[in-house]
Amino acid sequence: MLRSTSALLLTRLATTTIRAMAAIDSSGCAGECYADGTYQRGSRLRLGLVRHGESMNNVHEAQGTYKTGRVADPELSPRGRRQAEVLGAFLGNTSKAEYFGLGKIDEIWVSPHRRTLDTAAPAAKATGLAPRVYTDIFEAGGIYDANDAYDAFVARGGMTRAEMQAAHPTYVLPDAVDATGWYRGPGKESDDECRARAKRVLERVRATASGLKDSRNVLVVAHYDFISAFLDAVLVPGTTGEFARWRHHNTAVTVVDIEQATGEVAFMKVNAAPHIYEADEGLLSGFPL
Repeated sequence: MLRSTSALLLTRLATTTIRAMAAIDSSGCAGECYADGTYQRGSRLRLGLVRHGESMNNVHEAQGTYKTGRVADPELSPRGRRQAEVLGAFLGNTSKAEYFGLGKIDEIWVSPHRRTLDTAAPAAKATGLAPRVYTDIFEAGGIYDANDAYDAFVARGGMTRAEMQAAHPTYVLPDAVDATGWYRGPGKESDDECRARAKRVLERVRATASGLKDSRNVLVVAHYDFISAFLDAVLVPGTTGEFARWRHHNTAVTVVDIEQATGEVAFMKVNAAPHIYEADEGLLSGFPL
């Protein structure tokens, strides 16, 4: 259920725009049909884009102490851990997960930040899947320390391979996660550098979709800014600067389909959080309603 009128309008706009670009034929449903009756040609890759649970940096941001209180790689807050548990339980229930079109999840992709790794854990347990860590879907900025004025930055490596394996022994780690961590930036990544990276991820995802024989569903546990950059890369790729177009509550899910045959993208859900509303609306965080 989308509580925000603006989010609902954005969903309709995005769906209409992307499907118009794809020129999808709705005259028949020999393949698979979308819920609104439009036709999907052949196989597709469905991504359930999840913003991580509330982190301690999110708490500092809400309290106005972000610049002085933040850390380079924050843990989930107690509310964030509960959000992750609620999401995992929801996705582990096939009938409930069908709200997102994710009744059967084939893979879990996760960003290498501590907060995303921990957010993915309950869903991994509920589905029996081993999340795969991708080092190109990290949050804008990367891993860095900042001074109190927030105008000088020092890059940090992030969790090391040993630390990640100890915390999440079932996760599949790439070679890029090593004894020094995984973040290789010289400092704080800029917003436009993040946007360029998101475009490369979109091309990687389209390449993955193009090689599919059967449709697949992937849960992607990532971040507010990165998800925004990814969605902008799909819909308005010329966007530059800050990430102001989208809204993502903590553990809310945005669902997009990438068609195997064309690479075109359809927006199915935006910032959907039925698991939060079902469990306890007091768990909602990330943006005011």
